[in-house]
Amino acid sequence: MLRIPLLRNRRLYQSLTAIFANFHLWNFFTARLYTGKLKSIPLPIMNCYACPASVYSCPIGTLSHFLVISKIPLLTLGVIAAVSASFGRWICGWVCPFGLFQDLLHKIPSAKFELPRPFVYVKYLMLLFGVLLLPYLFKEHYFCMVCPTGTVEAGIYWVAVSTMILNMAGAFFLFKLALGSIFLYGSIFIKRPFCRYFCPLGALFSIFNKLSIVDFKLEKETCIECNLCQKSCPVNYQIYKDPNSPACLRCLNCVRICPAVKVNSPVKLTRPELTTQDS
Repeated sequence: MLRIPLLRNRRLYQSLTAIFANFHLWNFFTARLYTGKLKSIPLPIMNCYACPASVYSCPIGTLSHFLVISKIPLLTLGVIAAVSASFGRWICGWVCPFGLFQDLLHKIPSAKFELPRPFVYVKYLMLLFGVLLLPYLFKEHYFCMVCPTGTVEAGIYWVAVSTMILNMAGAFFLFKLALGSIFLYGSIFIKRPFCRYFCPLGALFSIFNKLSIVDFKLEKETCIECNLCQKSCPVNYQIYKDPNSPACLRCLNCVRICPAVKVNSPVKLTRPELTTQDS
């Protein structure tokens, strides 16, 4: 049987994805938006279409846009279905650069706390109403209008460089700015608040966690519920409660740190030690 090591440096892969998705960085200096052929491809991460450096489209923005114009986004649905069914929320743990940004903010020394569990259902409401139903019924991009990712990556920049957009922004932009600030500032105190409580793409991926080929198993006879898994987890989850829970980002931190957690795989995975950089 082939032996390979478990992947380790998630930050490296998230950083490479950020560069891959935004390699038109010079557009920040020219105040232009890339509109080439690659923009028709939805990359399965939260990365705003309106970001000057963005090369690909956001799948959530694309879904919303097609529903506004009463069309079916076959390519976007195909990409989301293929990624979700194959990997579940693995994309959230290893690829999405906005998750990396929140992880780094959480490293800032501060008091840490958790929101009540029912808040996790907000992201499903955002998916159902903000992305799907309301855009289709009222022909407005409701989630995109308030998306914190879009505010951080695009909104602030365009308001700063364009007098026309600044004049159009008005009081609603202050609301968007406040909402984005809540998630960024909240990331210092709460592990990944946007991913856990607000992200509709994460909600889509999470539905398939129990069906994806990335399958976790727990050896209950060796698990002592020491909560090392929770301490190493980017979303503060106790993996022994449900190894394939919709909350799990498939970051593999718990697999590396605890011998009771296994990954079903056609290859044998060896366990490098978990480091501070990995968590």
